[in-house]
Parts: sequence; structure tokens; C-alpha cells
Amino acid sequence: MKICICDGNLSVHSKIKKLIAKFKNDENHFEITDFSYGKEIIKSYETGKGFDIVFMEIEMQDINGIEAAERIKELSPKSIIIFVSGYTDFILDAFRVEALHFIIKPIKETEFNEVFDRAIRKFLAVSSTVILKWESERYCIPVDEISFVEGYQRHLTVHTAGRDYEAVGKLSEIFNTLCHHGFVRIHQGFIVNMHYIKSFGLTDIELTDGTRVMMSVRRRQEALKIYDTFLLKRRW
Repeated sequence: MKICICDGNLSVHSKIKKLIAKFKNDENHFEITDFSYGKEIIKSYETGKGFDIVFMEIEMQDINGIEAAERIKELSPKSIIIFVSGYTDFILDAFRVEALHFIIKPIKETEFNEVFDRAIRKFLAVSSTVILKWESERYCIPVDEISFVEGYQRHLTVHTAGRDYEAVGKLSEIFNTLCHHGFVRIHQGFIVNMHYIKSFGLTDIELTDGTRVMMSVRRRQEALKIYDTFLLKRRW
């Protein structure tokens, strides 16, 4: 996992590195790069070296972190940006560039741990894929592009923004994989990516593209509970 710390204060670099080190294990490997200026990280992206997770200060000597983040998102939309700053006037701007979180200095270990854990889980979600098989064809689909899946017996239809994919398999089997990436089962025949949910109805769920997916009354309460927990983990 490639991580960048962009902050003019070297003590902040040291603090973040010490906190990250506690997450190292057999599954988590971190390659950390240090920058003091916004233009340095932008140049890195422009020359082909991007990062999975970026810790960014707002106020820097050359350009501010919001401007740097806007350019990063243009070059690499999947990069996860976490602002670490004492300049709280920029929190609304951080929403605009789709930052994961805004950590207010001085860094509190408990908050950092919760945010970094979410960042790791989001990285795993956006970098994960599923393999679909249909007759002689094979597809490798990024998990974060799947909005919902419907299944009947051993036939699946996997819906993404670009197209729908037919596949052989059981809904319960693919759900065992996708449930770790923000998916919830709302019906015997449907599982939904909670990142795409716009609203809960009594008998269906509306997705962000306007699609409505049938939800069984029997599963509604449990699905809503899971979704509430999901929303709490995404809060600022």
C-alpha cells in the first residue's frame, strides 16, 4: 500500500509514521513517501507515481492542500485523501474534493486509528475485483463498480454503471465475497452495494442512478440496521 504524507511540519510526518507502524502485519505492508510541498506531490502524480492514501495539510508554502487534492483527484480518482490540519475553515472544501476525513491537529491517536482503519478498508474495496464466468467468457470486475447483483438459482446478473454482466453462480456465494466490501442482502434475490444507496423505502431501495431494487419486508429491519452502521463508519 503506497502512502504519502504531505506536510511542511516534519514532526507531523514522524507522528503519522509512528501511528501507521502499529497497523503493520503480515497482510498490511506500507511504502511511505514524504513531501513538504503541494507541488511535489502533484509532480509525483503527473510523472506516474501516485499513492493509495494521502495525508495532506491545508496550508503549505506553495499551494494549499485543497488545490493539490483537486489535481490529485483529476489524475487518480481512487486515491484516498485525508486532510490533517488545524485550519478548520476548509472543512467544507474538503467535502468538495471527496476527502475521506478531516483530522484536526493536534492528532489524536484514537481518531487517527479509526480513520486509518477506514482508509485501509476503502483501499481494499476499491482495489478488489471479482471474476465472473459466463459460457466461454471471463470478466474481472472492480468491486467498487458494482451497484447491485441479482440472482436466481445458478444465474447471476451483475449491474455496473457501464453495463450488466451475466454470470454462472449462486447469489449466496458471491455475497460471501462482497459482504466484506459494503454490500447488504435486501432480498432472497438481490444484494446491494451500500455506497450506491440513495434512500430506503418500505419495499424497495433507490440507488443513486434512480434504479429501484426490490426489498423483502422480512429483511428490511436487518438491512436498515446494517446500513445505519455503515453510515456511522463513513461520518466525519
